[in-house]
Amino acid sequence: MSVSDAVMTESELKRRYRWQCRRGLLEVDLVLNDYIDRIFDSETAERQQLFGRLLAEQDADLFEWFTRRSEAQDAELREYVTHILARLGRPD
Repeated sequence: MSVSDAVMTESELKRRYRWQCRRGLLEVDLVLNDYIDRIFDSETAERQQLFGRLLAEQDADLFEWFTRRSEAQDAELREYVTHILARLGRPD
């Protein structure tokens, strides 16, 4: 977590993340925006911060992960993507 994230309120962090959800690929946009609208507020602070790490990834990688064409090399992000898709009702 960066210093700027540490001093942001949850509302400010969510607003920042919502802006970062605006991507170039429709499938990525749909998953990210659906998650932030429906699930984000009910997540733990740790998972909310992990969402910020996910948003730092490349659109092409997110597309591959969300469509299950590949998996993240990072085990924590791999588990988190699985968690997001399950919470959104997009099981394997």
